[in-house]
Amino acid sequence: MKVAVIGGGVAGLSAAYFLAKAGADVKVFEQKYLLYGASGRNSGGLTAQFTNNAMIKLAKRTLELYDELQSEVGFNFLLRRDGYVKIAGKGEEAKLREEVEFQRKAGVKVKMVEPEFVKELFPDINTSAFTAASYFADGGVVFPWPVVWGLAKGCRELGVEIYDYTPASVEVKGNDLTVKASGESYKVDYIINAAGAWSNEISQQAGVELNNKVFREEICVTESLKPYLDPYIMDISTGVYFSQSMRGEIVGGILGSETDRLETKSSLDFLTTYAKRVTELVPKLRGMAVLRQWAGLYDAGRNGMPVIGQTKVRGFIQLNGFGRHGMSLALAAGEGVAELIVKGRSSIVESFKP
Repeated sequence: MKVAVIGGGVAGLSAAYFLAKAGADVKVFEQKYLLYGASGRNSGGLTAQFTNNAMIKLAKRTLELYDELQSEVGFNFLLRRDGYVKIAGKGEEAKLREEVEFQRKAGVKVKMVEPEFVKELFPDINTSAFTAASYFADGGVVFPWPVVWGLAKGCRELGVEIYDYTPASVEVKGNDLTVKASGESYKVDYIINAAGAWSNEISQQAGVELNNKVFREEICVTESLKPYLDPYIMDISTGVYFSQSMRGEIVGGILGSETDRLETKSSLDFLTTYAKRVTELVPKLRGMAVLRQWAGLYDAGRNGMPVIGQTKVRGFIQLNGFGRHGMSLALAAGEGVAELIVKGRSSIVESFKP
């Protein structure tokens, strides 16, 4: 069985890895370098705090896979299970409480907590800057780069050929699928569209309608402090989020907004808006130097749901539309797509059919 994966992010590499384990002949085509897309430009937050049962199931399996795959591929993902905290301002408490009730019924070990509970986790938080919070103890932070590097290592050891700096196009003629890249043509049995923000373009080439929305999200890192912020903190009222890396940098940003431009330049407007809110929440950060800021692009399917599964074109498989939650969902989605191709069915991804 020959499979071509378009896109070398976490989703594409996960699918390639599990397919290669099953004995498939797999090639991965990445238009730039492996960390160019959303998988290399995010904050690494891990959670199962969704309001959809299928996404919760996918997230719970992904959290399991982080532990399993680190050992399998022999690569440290720098994973920390120090909790994921959502905070809410006045007027947002009811929304947060409804989310928690839904998640608890779905088996997620999440709970509503008071601001003082958050202060116990992170003493420098300003409890007067929010009114309610939820806490998911099994969530946390992973460094995206080692995840990509580790998956690529595991893929190569299983015989997967990874072509970086290799833009690829798709051609469909009858039941024949062909990937064209660097002047070469590769006939395959399956094509997996894991191109993230570029998935609409790949789908169009195959004659498949996708219409995912594309979002641009900006992030920055500060100079280092002695590591002391354990959980990942998300402010649902403003979209501001932040955590601390193992090197001590404060990594944070603001939820993305829809865009029709596939560019990754950063902006001063982002930095001023982010700085204002994050220093309200953590006054100690005032005066901290920002070392680097950047933007990333990601795509989201209808109603924020990923798009995973077989399309009207036999052998053309969608694996995209994860929104900003790719790190929380993509490992299990890749495993599910591999199972779908090898066995013809996968229960974990059947709710995300195109």
